[in-house]
Amino acid sequence: MIEGWPEALDALDRHLEEQAGLVADGRYAEVAAFAPPPDLPVLPEALAPRAAELLARAQELVEEGVRLREETARRVSSRRRLAFFRAPTAAYVDRLA
Repeated sequence: MIEGWPEALDALDRHLEEQAGLVADGRYAEVAAFAPPPDLPVLPEALAPRAAELLARAQELVEEGVRLREETARRVSSRRRLAFFRAPTAAYVDRLA
């Protein structure tokens, strides 16, 4: 159970590690957002640097996921175009020629 900001930041840190592993494994459908407890008090100033670091890591993970998704979409699209524009092959062989 998360009771305060130190525990919430620890949980976010673990969550980011898990999500980064999912992205690295290509398991994008399993990636989920972190949901902090709704009753957290105001973030103490002493924890602001750690919270900022975790926020930056989360943003990097989002950007990596978007980049990988777009790269995959481009590859799939280019394969579809190649398959569509292949030269037709003969349906039969003319043995009299």
